Amino acid sequence: MFAEGDYISHGSNGVCRVAGVTWMDVPGTGEKKEYYILKPVYDKSATVYSPVETGAVLKCRRIMTEAQARELLECIPKVEQLAASNAKELDDKCKLAVLSGECTEWVRAIKTICRERDRRLGQGKKMTALQERYLKTAQDKLCGELAVSLRSEKAKMEELLLERLALELL
Repeated sequence: MFAEGDYISHGSNGVCRVAGVTWMDVPGTGEKKEYYILKPVYDKSATVYSPVETGAVLKCRRIMTEAQARELLECIPKVEQLAASNAKELDDKCKLAVLSGECTEWVRAIKTICRERDRRLGQGKKMTALQERYLKTAQDKLCGELAVSLRSEKAKMEELLLERLALELL
């Protein structure tokens, strides 16, 4: 269970601060359940109520520690890209990586999509809209979590990620 003040990665909401816990009625059941009150870090006006008991289903976890974030940044060149035999399989694997809620999987998706983008550009083609969406989502989630873990700005983490990816290509 998370405590008030914890920073967590929460499904599609990204990094959230646990603002507390409350009991709420479950519509149509007459029951009450315990919910986290979450404040998304990058959407100051939002409040999310997430059932405590379904944390694993929503891919809720504590964000990386500072040490884990630094280690991940150092290991980016060693992270394997996703392997696929065709475009459909690649899209499916990228989707699963993005939805996994795991930072290393986000790196894998980012590296894979960047490689695919470069391959397509070499053929005079553009990146697909689906790949653009997966890339943006993975970068937003990863850089958002890195920024909070390293007490930095998201834009700086985006620059740092691009630098780490560029170093790999040299």
